[in-house]
Amino acid sequence: MSPLPLIKKGYADTSYGQIHYRYVLPLPETIKNQIPLLLLHKSASSSACYESLMIVFASQGYTCYAPDMPGFGSSFDPTPILITEITSLGTAWYTSVCISALETIGVFSTSSNANAAQGSKVHIIGHHSGAVLAVEMAATYPDLVASISLLGPTVMDASERAAMKEEYFQTFNEPVTDGSHLLKTWEYLAHMGVGSDLDLWQREAIDHIRAWKGRNLIYGAVWAQDAEKLYAAVQCPILLMCARDDVLIKYFGYVKSLRPDVRAVEVQGANFSPDRDVDGVGRHWKQFLEEIEK
Repeated sequence: MSPLPLIKKGYADTSYGQIHYRYVLPLPETIKNQIPLLLLHKSASSSACYESLMIVFASQGYTCYAPDMPGFGSSFDPTPILITEITSLGTAWYTSVCISALETIGVFSTSSNANAAQGSKVHIIGHHSGAVLAVEMAATYPDLVASISLLGPTVMDASERAAMKEEYFQTFNEPVTDGSHLLKTWEYLAHMGVGSDLDLWQREAIDHIRAWKGRNLIYGAVWAQDAEKLYAAVQCPILLMCARDDVLIKYFGYVKSLRPDVRAVEVQGANFSPDRDVDGVGRHWKQFLEEIEK
């Protein structure tokens, strides 16, 4: 039996702060010199949610990178000055940090005054807010992105974004001395469909408790983004995926209608598909990537 690829961790220095990331290199006998995969997590998870998918794809010859976004996992927390930048620049700020980290790692480099790549492209999978960042990156840096796969895509019109903000923007688990925020986080995850796996539940609780500030920062950026315009501008191949019990399923039909040429498939796992439906997500993504590579 062949050993599984080993997930490693590292830090990338950027001008904003240190980005923590997970990465995995394929075993020598499986390397296919393919375009690397970039996996962008949802809020308020971390790159830990992609470990199972990373093992699956590294076993098939892909190099995988999964960063923790600022304010999440083990990456830096934005300072007050940076929060002002985020308020002004929105999702473009997050993609800029991500690209800076990838340049530090050596995945690719960009010229100072253009979007041209001087190295490898990446295939991106993004989950929820990670899907929003994937769209931003593909539209803004087209020469760096070979494809995007959007898991729980968040493309809404202005009124829908306002309604979503009304429902989810309030901070629900700010730390308090009696510790009640811990139980609120635990119950929130149950409501969002984390399932019965206590290891997953515990991991997500820790990530969500850690990211109580980062969650609202990136949500504010997501709901301020002109997602329809950016989504229409994406030129690379796109795959859409969503679970029937995902909170974003009610917007899935609209996302599909904006780009009728784009394949849309159903997966499982509520709002935790990268963990709870590794087989389904992996199967659809693998087929999509193989078709592109042909």
